[in-house]
Amino acid sequence: MTRTQQIEHPRLVAIETTNRCNASCWFCPNNAMQREKQTMSDDLFEKIIDDCTKFPLDKIEPFLNGEPLMDPKLIERLQLIRRKLPNTKLCLYTNGTILTPKKIDALVGLGIDRLYVSLNTLDPERYESVMGLKLERTLKNLDYLTHPTRRALVAKLITIRMTRTPDISHQEQKEFVRFCRKRGVRPFIVGPFNYKGDIPSALPVPNFPCEHITRVDILSNGRVALCCMDQEGQYSWGDIRQNSVLEVYNSEEALRYRNALRGGRRRYTEPCNACNLFWPSLDHMPLFKTIKFTTEYLAYLIKHRPQGVRRPDRSQ
Repeated sequence: MTRTQQIEHPRLVAIETTNRCNASCWFCPNNAMQREKQTMSDDLFEKIIDDCTKFPLDKIEPFLNGEPLMDPKLIERLQLIRRKLPNTKLCLYTNGTILTPKKIDALVGLGIDRLYVSLNTLDPERYESVMGLKLERTLKNLDYLTHPTRRALVAKLITIRMTRTPDISHQEQKEFVRFCRKRGVRPFIVGPFNYKGDIPSALPVPNFPCEHITRVDILSNGRVALCCMDQEGQYSWGDIRQNSVLEVYNSEEALRYRNALRGGRRRYTEPCNACNLFWPSLDHMPLFKTIKFTTEYLAYLIKHRPQGVRRPDRSQ
């Protein structure tokens, strides 16, 4: 990096404390990963958190390709994050199947800002078919989590997510929204992403910059993936065992991706030219590009309806 290049800070750091998962969702690449299934070492995790104290960090997620609650040290790690990064938003993702009352009670008071639960369907047969798990247990966990006396103590905002697969009816989506609102949590419905073409998804690839160029995604072995869609770390930006989080984020490889996408060259940049993640990045843009990419993003939302309730006869 030359002296004339501005040092940037990532807006988000995602840490794969474990890449083990108890589910087998077809729209997630976890069950097809070739990497060794492992849990991150204490030393590596602590180094990452120490690195993150050296710059202003808006958000941190101890999650990437796996079920975080399968990490036996997750609670201790959340406590460490909150101690060392008290002003950073703490987000946690789970499929909810092992979010038992005991574990929910352990989350109380940890200062979690956002808790996301991937439920995907309220139909027991579809749930087992999609995730390979039993719905009844998960619903019991959610009943405990969302009790009015408890939910605000666990997280400031709880979101329950549905990945809208092509066979989910319009009625089921509406019932899902009612289910969430009845429990005082936020519903979120989104179409499946294609993970650079590895997962079936009919949503087209946009050309505006992807929000993932402004985050750091750290695999359980310390390698920094291009993003959460780079599940094998094939397009790595570097290794946290050798460099700091800030150094990796400002590495030549990371800058190459950010400059290409900000320059409107997503369609010419591998593997971003095959990835349909549609949330945009508008950071560090001149005004005319901000207007241009915002317009493209809004047009994409209107035309393709990638999130929210939608009839299944439209393209996913």
